[in-house]
Amino acid sequence: MSGALTIEMLFPEVANLHGDNANIDYLAQCRPDATIVRTALTDTPAFAAGDVDLVYLGPLTEQGQLKAIERLRPHRERLLDLIEAGTAFLFTHNALEVLGERIRNDEMGYDVPGLGIFELESTLSMFGRYNGKVMGTLAEVGARAPVVGYKSQFSTVTASDALPGFLDAERGIGRNPGTSVEGVRRGNFFGTSLLGPLLITNPQVTRWLLATIDPDSEPVLAHEALAMAAYEARLRDFRDAKRWHPFERVTAPRR
Repeated sequence: MSGALTIEMLFPEVANLHGDNANIDYLAQCRPDATIVRTALTDTPAFAAGDVDLVYLGPLTEQGQLKAIERLRPHRERLLDLIEAGTAFLFTHNALEVLGERIRNDEMGYDVPGLGIFELESTLSMFGRYNGKVMGTLAEVGARAPVVGYKSQFSTVTASDALPGFLDAERGIGRNPGTSVEGVRRGNFFGTSLLGPLLITNPQVTRWLLATIDPDSEPVLAHEALAMAAYEARLRDFRDAKRWHPFERVTAPRR
C-alpha cells in the first residue's frame, strides 16, 4: 500500500440515520492503515486546515441538516476549492441537500438557504415519501455490476440539467420521480441518496472508491468473498421484476 489515508467523517452524532456510518467502518476494515477523523458539530473540520483523502457526510434528520449547514457555511469556499481540486467526497442520503441552493419544508415552516455549491433545491414533504429499491449504472463500474440500494426519501430534489448525476437509475427513481438521474457527480465529489449502507451493499463501488482516493494502491476488500456473495444474491433479487412492489417504479422515466 502507499501512504496512509486520512478519512474525515463529519458530524457522526447527528449524521448516522439508517446506520450509514457503517460505510466508514467498512472502509476502515479495507484500509486498516487509514486515519479516521470523527468531526463533531463543535469541532473545526479537519478539511478546513489540512489535507484529507475523503470527506464523508451521512444521513441527517431535518434539524441535523440545518445544523450541518450552519457549521459548514464558514467553510464554504474551502469546500469549493477542495471539490475543484479533486478531493474525494461521499455524501449519502439527504446529506447532499446541504450543498444545494435551499431546503424548503412547509410542514415544519422553514425555507433555508443551503451552501449553494450545487444548483439543486429540495422540498420536503412527509406525504411525498418514497420508500423503495433503486438499481442503476455507475459508469466506471459498468452495467454488468449495477449499483443497488434503497431510498427512504421524502424530499423532492430538482436540479439543473447540466448537473451530472452519480448514477442512472434503471429501476426506482432518480433525484425525483420525474427523472432517472440519481444523485450528483462533480469530479471526485459523489453524492447519492441511496442507503444500504452503499459501500457494504456494493463492494464493487467500494473497490472503485478506494482506487479513486488512492490510485497508487491495489484496492483490497475486507471480507471480499462474503461481500461479493451477498451482493450477487441481492442483485438477483433486484433483477427480478416480480419482487418490486407496484409503488416502486420498475422502469424509471428517462431524463
